[in-house]
Amino acid sequence: MDVLEAVFLGLVQGAGEFLPVSSSGHLLLLEKLGVGEEDLFFNICLHLGTLLSVLVVMRRSILALFRKGNGRALLMLAVACLPTVALALLFKYLAPSLIDGAYLPLGFAVTSFLIILSEKFSPAETRSLSLKNSLITGVFQGIAVLPGISRSGATIAALRLSGVERSEAAEFSFLLSLPVIIGSALYEGTELAVTGELASVAVLPLLAGALAAFLSGCVAIRFFLSLVRKRSSLPFAVYTAALAVLSFFVL
Repeated sequence: MDVLEAVFLGLVQGAGEFLPVSSSGHLLLLEKLGVGEEDLFFNICLHLGTLLSVLVVMRRSILALFRKGNGRALLMLAVACLPTVALALLFKYLAPSLIDGAYLPLGFAVTSFLIILSEKFSPAETRSLSLKNSLITGVFQGIAVLPGISRSGATIAALRLSGVERSEAAEFSFLLSLPVIIGSALYEGTELAVTGELASVAVLPLLAGALAAFLSGCVAIRFFLSLVRKRSSLPFAVYTAALAVLSFFVL
């Protein structure tokens, strides 16, 4: 993989991670179209780039989690992670065919459906974040391990359908990406290290891709947090529906 290709994939990863369009689905579709290649360690590095973008852009919200009196917010994040981890392991070991990309069109269609559902049927009366809706959000995030289902789209939809205000739902979704990305990188990185597949890694494309993912992630977070306060997310539903059709013919 050359540097320009790595930069392009990094830009796609960073934007797709935080916009409700599925970064994994985009990378898989591009791979099927001949752009990029299956490289787990490269994908981990891209995710680390997006992790850094969350740490930078949302640093105030992250620091606030550790101030006195904010233990409940940390608890809700931890509760949301429990079903996510359980479902991710379930899919990996008991239903690996679901995450290999064969159902990519269905994944994009699910994302489109969830966005429409959250925009049209969210309760008019807003509710605060709770342990219950955090748990439900974690279930939706676990399902989003399937390619094409957007993690941010699924989690924000779960929160909106629970009555959580739009900007609060988006912020919680982005904060929830932190433990998920860190845990996934540690797990898969350890697995790669054990198998010894790191020896042939080209450093420059990795760094270029991670930097591109960081920069596009920063832009995507700021853009979506601003957008979600004022406008509907329905255009993303149209976009992912189009991707469902495209990926159906590609696959």
